[in-house]
Amino acid sequence: MSCWAQPVWHCSRNGQETAQNNAVVTKENDFSIATINASTNVIGVSINDLIDIYSGVPVRVSGIPLSACFSLSDRAMTAAALTSLGLQTTTIQALARKSSIIQSNLYPVENELQMAKCITQHFPAVGYLQTPTNTDDIQPCF
Repeated sequence: MSCWAQPVWHCSRNGQETAQNNAVVTKENDFSIATINASTNVIGVSINDLIDIYSGVPVRVSGIPLSACFSLSDRAMTAAALTSLGLQTTTIQALARKSSIIQSNLYPVENELQMAKCITQHFPAVGYLQTPTNTDDIQPCF
C-alpha cells in the first residue's frame, strides 16, 4: 500500500516588477479583483478559480490570464490535486493536449523544482507541491 502526501496548493507572490509590452508594471497594482494578503503579498484565488483553470477554462484576474502548472510525471500527486478539486483524473490527459495548454495558460512540468519555477515564471500562477514552500516568489495559498 502506497501512502502519498496531500498536495499543497501554491500561488505566486506579489511585489516584484515584470516587463510587459516594454513597460515595467508593478505586480501589486495588477490585482484589484484578487485578494492579496497584506502580510505576505500572495495572490488569492478561489476554489472555483482552481476548478476552472484545471478544467481548461481560462481565468482572468484584473484582465491578466491566470496560469496553472501541473505535473505529468507525478501522476499520484496530480491525481490527488485534481481529486481535491472534485475533478476526474482523466482531466489531466485532456489538459496535456497542446491545444488545451495554449488556450488555457496551462504549463506541464516534470518535477517539483520545475513546478516552483513555473509558478514563479508565469505570474499570476497556481500549482501544487508536496510540502509547503515559502519563498520570495511562491507561498502556500490553501
